[in-house]
Parts: sequence; C-alpha cells; structure tokens
Amino acid sequence: MGEEHTTLTSTDGAPTSGYWYTRGAREIEPVDVLNLLRRYREAERRMRARTRDSMGMGETHLSALRYLLRADRRGHKVRQRDLASALEITPASASALVDRLVRDGYARRAPHPQDRRSVVVEPTAKTDHEVRATLGAMHRSMLAAVEGLTPAELAGAAAFLRALIRSVEEHDEDEADQPA
Repeated sequence: MGEEHTTLTSTDGAPTSGYWYTRGAREIEPVDVLNLLRRYREAERRMRARTRDSMGMGETHLSALRYLLRADRRGHKVRQRDLASALEITPASASALVDRLVRDGYARRAPHPQDRRSVVVEPTAKTDHEVRATLGAMHRSMLAAVEGLTPAELAGAAAFLRALIRSVEEHDEDEADQPA
C-alpha cells in the first residue's frame, strides 16, 4: 500500500523535481508555483551574471552600484561606511570596492554637504546610463507582466510573496537560535 508518485511537470510540461511533494488533483498545484519560482530565481541569476559580465564586474560591485543608484534617486547621501553596512562587508573591503568603482568611472567621492570632514560616494552619469542600458528592457518587461495583473491577482501575488518571505525569515531565525 505505497503512496503513488507521479512524474511532476512544470506548467510548460518539463519534468521537475517537485521538491518532495506529490501531485494532487488541482490544475496548478502549489509545487508547480514553487517550481516556477525556482525557475524565475535561476533565470534572474543568469541575467545578473550576464549583466556582471557585460559590465566587467563582480556581484558585490553590481550590488554597490544598485545601492548607490537607489540612494541617489531618493536624495540620500552614502558614506563608505553606509555602503559597507548595506553590503555586509568590512570597512576595508568597502574602501577597496569604492577605489575600484572610482577608478573604473562608476562612482566618485565628494565632500559630504553637511559634514565637510566626511566623504560621500556617488554614482556617475556613466553608471546610470550603463545600468539603464543593460537592465532597462528587462525591468520594463517585468513591470509590464505585473501591470497585466488584475487588482485581485496583485493582492494575491503580494500576499504570496510576503508569506514566502516570512517563511524564509522565520526559518533563518529558527536556525540562528540553534546551538552550534
């Protein structure tokens, strides 16, 4: 009397691991959604790798540029220590990172407008142009996909993503509480 297992397929018919879940009677099962999410993460990982390759930089460099561009759009001034904290790297690593970004023309150091003893790190026009050229079409396509959802679908998608975030964060907190 063993449990019957079927070959799981994604919504496009490709076989999937199905994690460790079995298929039920629904047209789209929860495991199908998790498999699609996994495919999305893999597609995004490949896109980020292409972006890094086209810009000739590593993941930390690209993360730093994204952080600097977001802060700049919001009118926030970023000190090197802010960048180190945001990227969870040491101050020495942040200094070397900023040196490389400045050398390559992606960032510049400038006096802090309120604290002349302090220096801020700002993205250059080259950074904004290159990131927009590299990622702009993909971001527009993603936004169009989301804009095509009904208000109910948007609410459902947001609730789903919040629940996934909570489940991952709770799992991380549970593991942090465990003795080594």
